[in-house]
Amino acid sequence: MIIKQEAAAPQLWTKSFLLLCLSNLFIFTSFYCLLPTLPLFITDVLAGDTKIVGYIFGVFALAAVLSRPLAGHLLDTLGRKAILRLSLLLLTLAMFAYNWVTSLVLLFILRGIHGIFWGFATTASGTTATDLVPAVRRGEGIGYYGLSNTVAMAVGPLLGLEILQRFGFSILFIISFCFAAVGFLCAWGIEHQAVNKSANTKSIILFEPKVFSFASIMFFVAGLYSGVLSFIVLFGKEIGIANPGSYFLAFAAALFLSRPYAGKILDQQGPVKIMSIGFAALAASFLSLFFANGIVLFMMSAVLFGVGFGIIQPTALTMAINKVGALQRGVANGTIMTAFDLGVGCGAIFLGMLSSSVGLPMMYLGSCFIVIIPLAIFYVNHVRGYRQENR
Repeated sequence: MIIKQEAAAPQLWTKSFLLLCLSNLFIFTSFYCLLPTLPLFITDVLAGDTKIVGYIFGVFALAAVLSRPLAGHLLDTLGRKAILRLSLLLLTLAMFAYNWVTSLVLLFILRGIHGIFWGFATTASGTTATDLVPAVRRGEGIGYYGLSNTVAMAVGPLLGLEILQRFGFSILFIISFCFAAVGFLCAWGIEHQAVNKSANTKSIILFEPKVFSFASIMFFVAGLYSGVLSFIVLFGKEIGIANPGSYFLAFAAALFLSRPYAGKILDQQGPVKIMSIGFAALAASFLSLFFANGIVLFMMSAVLFGVGFGIIQPTALTMAINKVGALQRGVANGTIMTAFDLGVGCGAIFLGMLSSSVGLPMMYLGSCFIVIIPLAIFYVNHVRGYRQENR
């Protein structure tokens, strides 16, 4: 009698994938340590005002946006390993340079340089992740990879503020540098057999047209995300929440739980069901904020937003990567991340103008309706095609 054995699922947690996740965790932790503390450095140490804070944060985002397309092209033409190691090394050196900032001009220049290296490093890391995970477990793998960002998002700001209160800015910058250095060392041990470079080195391709629909989805989702990041603390104080920062902890916890689940459903059942849940959760989170007048709906919104964002972001990225070959993954990642960065910047400006005109509750109600735009893009471009493929 012949006994048939099912083929074992390809291994996901290889040494290289684990090192990449750890590298990403430490790099993002160093970033998030500075996120809530750098404005205090600008105002308290360098005597800048809130307008200067906006400019200095804006130049970082602009530099990252401009660098990502070029990073994607170089990843596909020069190879993943070289770009990943070099960009992380330069990013680590940029973190160390904060100790030598003595004026607003120097900080402005450093933030621009830091943004360029940040765009290169995060694009290289994300592209390497898509190479390392097995194709049949790509949704699950990218979900787990994204958890490193989630943990850093929850721990980094609290850790940065605690270090600042206890030891001051010099120690904060040194510890942030150490986190980045550990991330660089982890990346040094990564090995994989992915295609290293493209033979097409003459033409410069900065954007991948095949993933424009996914980039459009990420643009609008990122804009909504920026509305939460920028205004949720102000809104919490407006409705009498004692500690509005608890929103981010609940958001991070929901992200942590939803990302791997979303990836498994995508790999096993396709994108329609899981993306529908994601968009519904995202819309419900903003509706909860509109009706919130206390802690219950405020925290419910955090959980729903974490579930929605935790589903849509990695699912859209996975679907985009599945649309291109190995030699286009760098450009595809750069295209998606550029759209995300632009969405964050444009969303903060647009929603800020909206909130100043109609108030924060109405702004969040408007955000609920904005969810319809990426939902329509997904349905028109992907749902019908996916169902036809299944038939």
